[in-house]
Amino acid sequence: MAAHPSRRKLLFVSPAMPDIGGNGLAMRAGNLVEALGSHWDLHLVVLAVGGVEGRRLCPELEPFVAAWTELPYWEMLDPDHQKVARTPRGMDQFAAIEKYGRPLAAAYRLDAAADAVFNAFPGVSFEAVFVLRLYMSALIARFRDLEPRPHLLMDADDDDVTASLRFAEVRHNAGDPYGATIERATARQYATWEQDWLPEFDMVFTASPVDSARMSERLPDVLFDTLPNVVRAPSVAPSAESSSGDPFLLIGNLSYLPNVEGARFFCAEVAPRIRASDPDLARVTIAGSSPAPSVVAMGGDTGVTVLASPADVAPLYQQARVAVVPIRAGGGTRIKILEAFASGVPVVSTALGAEGLSAEDGVHLLIADTPDEFAAACIRLARDDELRSRLIPAARRLQKDQYSLDMLKQRFAPDLA
Repeated sequence: MAAHPSRRKLLFVSPAMPDIGGNGLAMRAGNLVEALGSHWDLHLVVLAVGGVEGRRLCPELEPFVAAWTELPYWEMLDPDHQKVARTPRGMDQFAAIEKYGRPLAAAYRLDAAADAVFNAFPGVSFEAVFVLRLYMSALIARFRDLEPRPHLLMDADDDDVTASLRFAEVRHNAGDPYGATIERATARQYATWEQDWLPEFDMVFTASPVDSARMSERLPDVLFDTLPNVVRAPSVAPSAESSSGDPFLLIGNLSYLPNVEGARFFCAEVAPRIRASDPDLARVTIAGSSPAPSVVAMGGDTGVTVLASPADVAPLYQQARVAVVPIRAGGGTRIKILEAFASGVPVVSTALGAEGLSAEDGVHLLIADTPDEFAAACIRLARDDELRSRLIPAARRLQKDQYSLDMLKQRFAPDLA
């Protein structure tokens, strides 16, 4: 897309190449790029903090981007961060992490990366700078002293402080006290980082009103708002009666701790209860990118199929009878729930999995937390056609009304100021 001379110019800074599929971060970035780029002359800078460089902008997003560039992440790594990475796990590593003093995701050299973002598009004056994720917030350093100063906006997406504390609990319960200690240290570092940087922004967004409220309590002088996760209309029309594959479907980034733990919870604690009550239903497909070794190993369990990095999840939704979201840690909102809603697949989720969404138990989905409750809800939703016929259209309407890409575009139609 060529620059539009009559439009205001916005710089969008992302830690991942925006996309219309893939992991949740890439999809959120892609949705924001399309929503913002529908109204602004959007210039995109990618600093691939996850280390995945060299990806191209997908064709579907090209019409919404005036120009884009990717910064050389590996050339910008902070030497102190590299020392942490090379330190063996143990007290020496913990001391190195504490000395590093900031979230490990902020692995870049602050001055060099901030300069590179500032100089990414020479001669272009931006009215707004929009940064995705808290650990990227230092990249606005060169913009905050400009006169006139551009509007500085950030999408934190999650409440990283709370999410890290929840990760700590998961690791502790899994018998990993060292990992729990690191997560608690990470929470402290995020808390300091947000105190240092969030007051610099004119507005901070999160994906969940729960996260916005929680962060506002910690930072009462910062203005927070919510930009919900949204999903695109499915390429195949929703169907209430597909279910030609395994009855249950679990989708997510399978290297992400909450999804790994959720898969373990379902396979080890929920599935045996389903099998004992209704053996014909005791089959689940677990699908997603980069499955951890422990998830791959679940594929050897009876009734468990693990699919690594499926090219398209739409057929999986079309074949499933129930989507399960057994999440017990993390923050933000679950795109996988919204995908299931849009695809006409009813959902069983934990309360935390559904946190931040306007979905109501018994109206749009079923919520269950204990293994017995989760198994019973799965069996009920797989077998009760009348219940399915109520939940599916209600969930689809909710997704369309509150969590659609068109809704997000409308949020940015007025002046961001």
